[in-house]
Amino acid sequence: MKTILTAYILFSLASTAMACELTGIKGVISNDGQAITVRQSILLKDQARTYGGYERAAAYMEQNRAEVLKNARFSQAVKDQVSSDMLKNEQDLKCWALICKKDSSDTGCQF
Repeated sequence: MKTILTAYILFSLASTAMACELTGIKGVISNDGQAITVRQSILLKDQARTYGGYERAAAYMEQNRAEVLKNARFSQAVKDQVSSDMLKNEQDLKCWALICKKDSSDTGCQF
């Protein structure tokens, strides 16, 4: 019985945490706005720490994404890639915000 309970608890914790990605993507747009020159992995927890929580970091991503989409200087390819990356980041940050509301003791919520 202990084995089954332990396995259930571990599975529940793993499936909750695995639903939210730990990393996102950050890109650097060329000076002329026609290409993304660098794409690198970022820790979403660091974004939450920088902006004061997962919800605020998600709001920042949403605002920044909207600004990029409105910028006429950027090519459509750049807009599409940035939109895709930032939307995914935003969704994962919101996912972590929900987890932290449910269980603030989760290690992903400690910063």
